[in-house]
Amino acid sequence: MPNLIWPRARTPDVGASGMIGRTVHWLGVVMAAAFLVIALGFAADGWSTSDAVWLTVIAVVMAMGARGVRYLLARE
Repeated sequence: MPNLIWPRARTPDVGASGMIGRTVHWLGVVMAAAFLVIALGFAADGWSTSDAVWLTVIAVVMAMGARGVRYLLARE
């Protein structure tokens, strides 16, 4: 199961592009979490269910895209 969550071991020396990839990844994860919290607020208050669904979709795409950037730049 750990290989499904984190496919490769982290390497300590990834260079400048790897550090940029890691930074972009974690910024994307934080932004995706913020989008999910906003979507949860929209859904719980009943303001706009369609906006909540779209925010959730955007958050998932953002998290996957950030992970993809990490794969490309840090090779992890």
